[in-house]
Amino acid sequence: MTVRIVKSARARRCVLPGLAALMLSTQAVAADPEPPLGVNKLEATFKWRPNYVSEDMLLNADKDAGNWLNYGKGYDSTRYSQLAQINRDNIEKLVPMWNLSFGVNDAQDSQAIAVNGTLYVTASQNKVFAVDGATGRIKWKYEHPLPGDLGPFLCCEAINRGVAVYKDMVYMATLDTRVVALNATTGKLVWNVKLGDYTSGDIYTSAPLVVRNKVIVGNSGGDLGGNAGRISALDPDTGEKIWETFTRPTSPDHPMAKTWANDSWENGGASAWLTGSYDVETNTLLWGGGNPAPDFDPHVRKGDNLYSDSTIAMDPDTGKIKYHFQYTPNDAWDYSGNNETILIDDEKGRKVWLHGDRNGHLYSIDRTNGKCNWVVPIARVNWVKSWADNCRPVVNPDKIPQYDRLVTDIAPVLDGGKEWHPATYSHKSKLVYIPFIDSSMNIQLKKEQQFERGKWWLRTRELTVNPYTGGVKAFNATTGKLVWTRPQSYPATSGLISTAGGLVFAGDAAGFLNALHDETGEAMWRFNVGAGIHGNPTTFTVDGKQYVAIVYGPGGGSLWPLVYDEFFRHQNRGGGMMVFALQK
Repeated sequence: MTVRIVKSARARRCVLPGLAALMLSTQAVAADPEPPLGVNKLEATFKWRPNYVSEDMLLNADKDAGNWLNYGKGYDSTRYSQLAQINRDNIEKLVPMWNLSFGVNDAQDSQAIAVNGTLYVTASQNKVFAVDGATGRIKWKYEHPLPGDLGPFLCCEAINRGVAVYKDMVYMATLDTRVVALNATTGKLVWNVKLGDYTSGDIYTSAPLVVRNKVIVGNSGGDLGGNAGRISALDPDTGEKIWETFTRPTSPDHPMAKTWANDSWENGGASAWLTGSYDVETNTLLWGGGNPAPDFDPHVRKGDNLYSDSTIAMDPDTGKIKYHFQYTPNDAWDYSGNNETILIDDEKGRKVWLHGDRNGHLYSIDRTNGKCNWVVPIARVNWVKSWADNCRPVVNPDKIPQYDRLVTDIAPVLDGGKEWHPATYSHKSKLVYIPFIDSSMNIQLKKEQQFERGKWWLRTRELTVNPYTGGVKAFNATTGKLVWTRPQSYPATSGLISTAGGLVFAGDAAGFLNALHDETGEAMWRFNVGAGIHGNPTTFTVDGKQYVAIVYGPGGGSLWPLVYDEFFRHQNRGGGMMVFALQK
C-alpha cells in the first residue's frame, strides 16, 4: 500500500499547472549538483540525472558495458564485462590511476558499484564513499555509527561487502542489523530501518539486491545459532518491510521442522549471508541458506537440516519458496551453501545455474526445477564417497567429526574448496572460473557445550588446519571438465571478473591484482597494491575510458586467524581501493 501512495503522489505532481509545477521542479534541482554549463536548470530536472538508476537499467545491467550496477554485474551474477579496451594485447600498459584510503585497518570485503562515472564503495565499520571514477575525488562519505559492544558478535571482523543502487538512492546493510538508504548525490541519510538484534549474533554484512522495486537483503550470524536465517524485502522509498522468508523453521509445525531432530531447528543458524541472483525469465529469486548450528556437530541435529546449505528459489513478489537444492545435508564441516548462483544457458541449451560450493564441488543445476545436471570436484575432497540421486552426497563416515577422537585430514578445509569470493562466467570463452582453496582440517568435538544466546556455538575441542594452497581454475560450463588451473601460494581470497578483452582479473593474499589469459590461465600482468586483497574487482568506463577497480585490505573469514598469524608479521593491513587504466 505504501508503494501505491508514493506513486499516486508523484502522479499528482505531473498534472499540477503553471507555477506549482515550476516550484516543484526548482526544488528538485536545488537538491542536485549544478548541471553542466549550457544546460537550463528546468531542462536538467528532467534530463540530467547522473546518479539515477531505473528498474530498466537494473534489468539490463548484464548488457551495460559502461556501468557495474548489481553485485554480480547483472542479475545473472556472471561478473562478465563486454569491455575490451583493456585486453591481452595491451595489458602490459595497465597502470594505477589513483588510490583511495579507507582510513581503517579491518578486513575489506567490498567492491565498487559504478553508475555513470561515480563509484559507490563500502569499507569496514560501515563506511560508504561516493567517488569520481576517473580522479578518485571523494564526492561524499557516510559513516554509520556502530555500538561499542558489537565486537564479540562478529564472525569475521567489521566487514561489509557493498551497496545496492536504485533510483536516487544507495542502500547499505549494517552490522547492527539495520538497512540505511542514502541520497546518491549528497550522501544524506533518507531512512534507517532496524531488522534484528545484534546481541543475538544477528548481523548484516552483504550487499542488498534490488529486484522488482524491492530492496532484498539476507542476515549473517548463523555460527551463534540463536537467530534464524532470514531474507527480507523492503520498500525502497520508505524501508517498510514487504515480506520476510526464513531459511530454517521457526515453529514445530513448519513442514521442514522434521528435518531437524529433537527440535534442533530452534537454534539452527542457516543464515542468508550472501547476495542472491534473480532469474528474470522465470521471475525467481535465488538465495543461499548457510551452515546449520552447532557448526561441526551433526549428532545433535540429525536430519537434512533444511534449508541449510541450500540454494532457495523464491517468488520475489511474495517471498514464497518455490523449491530448493541442498548441497550438503546435515553439514558437519561448516561448508555452508551461500555461494553465488551464476545463471546461464549452456551450450546444450539448458537453463542452469552454476554454483561453486564450499563443500569442494562445482554444480550445474537446472534453474527451472532444481534438478542437478552434474557435479565435479573443485579441489581435493574426501568427505564424500559417491553420489546418489540428484547429486545427493553419500558421506564418508571416516570424515565425520567425533567426540572421542581427533578426525584428521578432512578435505576441504572449513572455508571450503571455494570460499564466498564470487566466481565468474565468460560469455566469450564459455568457461566458468573458480577461485579455489586446497587444504584440509582436523576436528574433535566436545559434548559439554550447550547453546548460550550471543555466544559462539561450535562444539569443537580442537580445530586446526593443514598446509594449504589455492588459485584459479577454469571449467567448461556445459560439461564440468577442468580446462586449466593457475595455482598460487595462498588460498584464493578474492572474487573474479572476466572480460571481452580475453582476461580474468583476480586478487590474492600477497597483495597482487592479477590478469590471466582466459583460455589458458597464463599470467599476463600483475601489480602489488601494498596489502592483501580480500575484496572483488569490477570494471567500468568514464568518458569512454575503461577502468578496473580493486578493493584491498586482508582479513575476514575463518582462514585468516587460523593460518595467517605469521603472514601478518610481514604484511600490512591497510584498506583502500585502487583504480587502473591504460597508460596514455
